[in-house]
Amino acid sequence: MVSKGRLAIIAGGGELPHIGMQEALAAGEDAIFLGLIESDFSPRGHESRTIPVHITQVGKILKTIEKEKISRILMLGKVRKDLLFQKLKFDLKALSILAKTINRNDYPIFLAIADEFEAMGVKVISQKIYLQSLLLPEGRYTPKKFSAQELKDIEFGMFYAEKMADLDIGQMVVVSDESVIAVEAVEGTDETIRRGGMYTKKKGDAVVCKSPKAKQDERFDLPTIGIHTFQVMLESGCKTLCIREGETLVVNPKETIDFATKHKLNFCVLGKNGSKVLNGSQKKITPK
Repeated sequence: MVSKGRLAIIAGGGELPHIGMQEALAAGEDAIFLGLIESDFSPRGHESRTIPVHITQVGKILKTIEKEKISRILMLGKVRKDLLFQKLKFDLKALSILAKTINRNDYPIFLAIADEFEAMGVKVISQKIYLQSLLLPEGRYTPKKFSAQELKDIEFGMFYAEKMADLDIGQMVVVSDESVIAVEAVEGTDETIRRGGMYTKKKGDAVVCKSPKAKQDERFDLPTIGIHTFQVMLESGCKTLCIREGETLVVNPKETIDFATKHKLNFCVLGKNGSKVLNGSQKKITPK
């Protein structure tokens, strides 16, 4: 049984809000979308459960939450980081929240918004609750075993990806020969991969590493990858993708891994046992 009260999914772009809605409805939630207009959200058949909102109009969002008797909020989907640097007209509530943050990085803003919800008696819940099927255990999910140098690059890259996440800069680095080639910032995942590939394409050995913070707040911005990530890697000449066990969401895991395998890209999940287990038996995903 789900908790009493309604669930609102504050929805950005991409697949995660729709997967979250599907899982929430299956669990018996009376869920609605608060679809962020600036993030190209589309209801996709859930028009009756969708209320479009502007990311800049926080006061109206809070009034909508109160009107709809929302008790819990799930924040899912892409919100472009560059929106803060555009000439948007924020309402007074949004400006007051921004004024409370120690800086304009993602986490302080998410935290300040969550504090506003909590003050209303509305709980922001973990992104993992309705996305458990997108979390993979450690192991290698593509056929090719890694060379000794690739294993070193995986360990090296994941260390630095976590450090960049801890600094609230970005969640991804691209590495080659134990050297950091590109670091994600406001430009996002795709451009980071392209930049890393530009410098390493001739060698074709770049390792893309994506990691959450060492103590990631599960309510906000869990790292996410999918087929599109591998498509950009394929175009850019990056060879290997590594993520963190139980902390990174894989959209449509079976299809994503099949795409990587078909195009001879490498995919692994680093866990508590480190890189030593990655050359064991290939992990398989069973379609549901």
